[in-house]
Amino acid sequence: MANHPIPVLPVRGTYREVGFQIGTAMRPALHALMEQMRKRVPAGLTYEDLVRQGRVFLAYSRGVYPQYVEELEGIAEGAELPLEELFLGMCEELWESSLWRRGCTDFAARGRATVDGSTLLAHTNDMPPDMEDRLVILRVQAGDEPEFLAVTDAGLSISAGFNAAGIALTGNEVSARDVRPGVPRLLIVRAIMAARRLGEAMDACLLPQRASNYNNIIADPWGEVYSVEGSATDAEALYIDGDILAHTNHYLSPTMRAMEADRNGIGGSILRYHRAMHLLRENFGQLSPERFQAMLADHANYPVSICKHGIETVTVFSIIIDVGRRRAWIGRGRPCETIWTEHQLEPLSPPSPA
Repeated sequence: MANHPIPVLPVRGTYREVGFQIGTAMRPALHALMEQMRKRVPAGLTYEDLVRQGRVFLAYSRGVYPQYVEELEGIAEGAELPLEELFLGMCEELWESSLWRRGCTDFAARGRATVDGSTLLAHTNDMPPDMEDRLVILRVQAGDEPEFLAVTDAGLSISAGFNAAGIALTGNEVSARDVRPGVPRLLIVRAIMAARRLGEAMDACLLPQRASNYNNIIADPWGEVYSVEGSATDAEALYIDGDILAHTNHYLSPTMRAMEADRNGIGGSILRYHRAMHLLRENFGQLSPERFQAMLADHANYPVSICKHGIETVTVFSIIIDVGRRRAWIGRGRPCETIWTEHQLEPLSPPSPA
């Protein structure tokens, strides 16, 4: 399927209207996702147990992000699904990786590291192969928020994207030992997509009521890039050092290493991280979208390579974002096989310093 671009779904309106349009268009994919969820309930639990636990996460979410719960209500209505079941698709925290087995490799470069001084983010998304069939790029104008473009699973969960204000997001799943009831991390990602300034994106990353967190890589048009390593109760914001940055699926900061839930399961992540840093250093000063396309297709340390081929987990899509120009190149499937398609948003006026 790498030769077939990921479809784009443009939607606009109120939060409920946006959700209803997504739910209506993505109804078959959302029903397929719900069916998959019912088959992959973690051992020792029933699906009804998950629904009950999900109600607590939903209550937290209504209190913090009522507008995004309203959007989800619209998706549920359009897809003809119960909200409480659909919401489970936002609660990765409840599934203990029985449904999602994520892996990602992320690069960032700016200033002297790139050919023209631009700020670039690059990301591979490794997931179970069946997710590839459900991929859709959402182009969303909700309420008075900046328009954003993001790659999603069935229009529900956002993996990476950028908005017209020049806030860009990629990142990685990390395994923390302090998961708790709260606002699910996927809803935090939705809030980052609405940020007009980097400070707003950072506030979302550090939401006190969060249930868990990703390592969120956030960037703005002025070349500011942070890798915010998070868990439910702690976080460390790593600033881009020497104009390059990489991250995979384990914590890098000494503070957050103590939160790692599985120190024995990160070998592949360590290999990908150091390979990514090697490629960034080797190509320093020459980094461009075209150079990143080649780097994302790297097979060193196969089968735990940056370009992932496998049975349980494969690279289902990749994205390269030129943050300042609000432009991205997105490819379905393995980066070594994909055909890249270009996407662009019309920039908003820069925010006033006041």
